[in-house]
Amino acid sequence: MTVPDYSALARDAVAVADSRPDDVAVLLHAAMMLLHAGETERARDFARNAVAVDPAHFGALRTLSGILDVTGQRAEAIAVANAAIELEPANPEVRLHAGAMLAAEWRWREAAGHLAVHVVSPAATPAGWRLLSAVLHRAGDPGRAIDAARQAVAADPEHIEYRLHLASLLSTRALYRDALNELYAALARAPANGSVWRVLSGVHAALGQLAEALQSAERAVELAAADDTECRTHLAHIAGLCALPLAAPDTAAWSIAPRRPERRVTVRRPVGLTGEIATRWRVIHAIMLRDMRTRFGHTRLGYLWAIMEPITHLMTLGVIFYALNRAPAPVGDNLFLFYITGLVPFLMFSHVAQDVMSASEANNTMLQLPIVKRTDIMAAHALRQFGTELCVGIVIFSIAALLGQRGLPADPMTALIAIVLLWLLAVGVGAFNLTIAEAFPSYETVFASALRLLYVASGIYYSPISMPDWAREILVWNPILQGIELFRSGFYPQYDPHWLDANYLLIWVVASAGTGFAMERALRGRMAVYT
Repeated sequence: MTVPDYSALARDAVAVADSRPDDVAVLLHAAMMLLHAGETERARDFARNAVAVDPAHFGALRTLSGILDVTGQRAEAIAVANAAIELEPANPEVRLHAGAMLAAEWRWREAAGHLAVHVVSPAATPAGWRLLSAVLHRAGDPGRAIDAARQAVAADPEHIEYRLHLASLLSTRALYRDALNELYAALARAPANGSVWRVLSGVHAALGQLAEALQSAERAVELAAADDTECRTHLAHIAGLCALPLAAPDTAAWSIAPRRPERRVTVRRPVGLTGEIATRWRVIHAIMLRDMRTRFGHTRLGYLWAIMEPITHLMTLGVIFYALNRAPAPVGDNLFLFYITGLVPFLMFSHVAQDVMSASEANNTMLQLPIVKRTDIMAAHALRQFGTELCVGIVIFSIAALLGQRGLPADPMTALIAIVLLWLLAVGVGAFNLTIAEAFPSYETVFASALRLLYVASGIYYSPISMPDWAREILVWNPILQGIELFRSGFYPQYDPHWLDANYLLIWVVASAGTGFAMERALRGRMAVYT
């Protein structure tokens, strides 16, 4: 294969760039050709010129950051990378680039923050998981470091270095049997890899299996290069252990791979409340995008199916009950519309509550990332489902308007307040249920049964106005019924039931959200995270 003459290509690119000094794309091409030709300083100058022409050009900033890193100007390279991230905060490649530079500077916490954004994106790479694992290990979080290393191996099981890294991490936690499994899997793929045999020897020595350790060390020396002193030094160490009469090896002093002395790291806290809110929103937004792509990306309709499915459900239920009941509507002049004004708010509550309740279970892998909190996943699920149900309601009532029925609430603000209060109630109930379900997994079945009971007791297919006084006095204690009645009072003109108590519903919202999130915070350390 012919190697391109980058020197000639660089001369041609520079000539074009000199004639078009305001063309960012031409300047960046010249910078890259010069970089390939080994003229790094000139490449840096052309990249600087491109940024000067357009300071908000993401490609120019990313190219300049990379060249600065190559030329050893890492502090400036990091600053330029941060400017690029401000333009495209969800870009996984620049997050990986920034994380690698910060890791090289031993700024572990900052590096982990960027790499966490990278690995939760659909474009996550095995190299990103591998680097995140190393960063977490150096930051003093060995458990999550192992989890990230496992993700790297799962993403690229043929990459031997990933398995060696995972085996080394497992060994530092004294998980020697798990480390052996990874090393045997590596040997099955690369039986002539001397590094695998050397690490295997160390694990056998830590387990006190000196015969196997010596055999593996000798095999490592056979496969190693002639100038590989590390394998020979290791063999001498194992031979010395074997000469000790009946003495167990000092497993505490044994290490598979030498580590640099730990350096004190100053944790940089977010700059003010605004910075923390921005960080949390970026995480929540990334989780929402991931959920939409993973849950609905396999269908041709994509996320549109998430909206069409509940619409089909609503239309089917409404038509069935309308066909079975030809009596006049308790409120308004259309029975089908009366049913829909009960179903839409109820499904807002039930779907959001169930989604928040299952947030931890559905996204357990992301909880291994230091930047992701369980409350971020709960908020992402709640916001995604709120948007979905809102779209469903708009479509349903738009169809009603096209058919000549009332499609717009008489008091839109009251109707919207009712929907928001039911959504907040669902978030609080979902948070409460999540913590209970962690301790009692069968609670999910109990709550599902309770939802079916609430489906009947929430005034969807009837109005409390038609109930006996004693039954109505019991039913109005149901906060979901209060929310549905509040929605109907905003939808229908002059509908103002005397049993409606918005303050009672608000008390439920505050109490459920306060209790749910307080329990989640109190029990966060005891709640399991599984791979």
